[in-house]
Amino acid sequence: MSDDRRTRIADAGLTVLAEAGARGLTHRAVDRSAALPEGSTSYYLRTRAALLQACAARLGERTLRAVSPLAEADDLDVDELAQLAVRAVRTWTANGGVLVLARHELLLESAHHPDARSVLDAATQRVRGLLEQRVIALGTSDPVERTADLVACLDGVALAYAVRGVAEENSLERSVVRVVTGLLAARN
Repeated sequence: MSDDRRTRIADAGLTVLAEAGARGLTHRAVDRSAALPEGSTSYYLRTRAALLQACAARLGERTLRAVSPLAEADDLDVDELAQLAVRAVRTWTANGGVLVLARHELLLESAHHPDARSVLDAATQRVRGLLEQRVIALGTSDPVERTADLVACLDGVALAYAVRGVAEENSLERSVVRVVTGLLAARN
């Protein structure tokens, strides 16, 4: 499958997941969302499991792009890390929260689709690895545990804002900064 077509189908799949939920994820719905001729998605991705796996892989790519500044920045303090987290959460909640809503739909579906689960797990591990390096550099105690807590809390903040909408942009920033500084500012 051409990379452009695959990306277009997977992005459309994420949109369908976010807008219609996992039950709404059909090959036809993805065709409509991607503005492709009917049958295009099923031509490239024969089964629903293959469609879920493609969506999970694309979600991983987009999530890693959102957190890539963690790998590029040098010697961050807690406040700088908090600002990078704000940018990432804004990306996840943009466009009606497509990324975070699709992620949660995929997480639920992955309980029954091990291939999609392994793709999601691999992407999550890469994100945690990048973040854990920064948490270790801060000298925070229990970096593995704090990183897991931080990922879970940021995911929860993103989901809450995606579901209810961001009424005031500063409230999202304040929430993320509180989570990051609350978990990482104390070194003991």
